Amino acid sequence: MIRTAVIHDLEKIVQLEEKVFGASLGYSFLKSELLENEFSHIYVYTLNNEVIGYLSFRQIDTNADILNFLVDTPYQGQGIGSQLFEHALLEMKSSGVNSLVLEVRVTNEKAIAFYEKYGAVIVTVIPNYYDKEDGYMMHMEVK
Repeated sequence: MIRTAVIHDLEKIVQLEEKVFGASLGYSFLKSELLENEFSHIYVYTLNNEVIGYLSFRQIDTNADILNFLVDTPYQGQGIGSQLFEHALLEMKSSGVNSLVLEVRVTNEKAIAFYEKYGAVIVTVIPNYYDKEDGYMMHMEVK
């Protein structure tokens, strides 16, 4: 089930970020995004009432930027990420978004291929975006 995140989801989201990415945006940052940032949207994917994936983005006017997107490792490759991403795209489209930007590690071939499947293209390389690792900025039209 996909739903909007609530405050009690944040601890699990932080745990998942640390597990999947090795780092987290942090509880305080996520809490601020959820409760105080009017441009922020956070969706979770739950299975048996357990958060196993999430996607967060910021929307300003007709533009959106994905902050983080993950599916817990045991559940990857089962279409959950596609469902979550497509849900977010529908929400963006219904809110008037037509342009989506995201950043991804240059070594994350699985994520790059995933986004390319939806029409995203690499726009530029951002040196040291992930501490000591470069990132790609990708762009796609929301249709």
